[in-house]
Amino acid sequence: MELKPQLANQLRGLRMSGVMETLSARERQAIDGQWSYLDFLSRLLEDETERRAQKQLAQRLRRSTLNTNKTLEGFDFQFNPGVNRQHILQLAACDYIRQHRNLLICGPTGVGKTQPALCPQKKHICSPRNGDGR
Repeated sequence: MELKPQLANQLRGLRMSGVMETLSARERQAIDGQWSYLDFLSRLLEDETERRAQKQLAQRLRRSTLNTNKTLEGFDFQFNPGVNRQHILQLAACDYIRQHRNLLICGPTGVGKTQPALCPQKKHICSPRNGDGR
């Protein structure tokens, strides 16, 4: 289906580019699957909602300035045997964030504070249940 210029302008005006991107594919699926009008509309809106959620996540990660390449799974606990693995994993649950509490991790340079400190924040930002980034 070729998008009519008027429809394209209306979707742009409503800032619904996710619908513009998937409209042709969804139209074919609707015809093949004999969807009702409501099913068709629902799937288009799901596409738009997903696109917006992905865009918001990317924006939150960009604004956070977190190093998104590091994960807690990749943390080398053998590097510093003094690091309490269970304590770090407990912090990764982000309970302190949900309780609106601060976390202070201190120690000498080079002992492995940064990665365990950033990974829970990234996990919290990326969590779907925290759609507002809090």
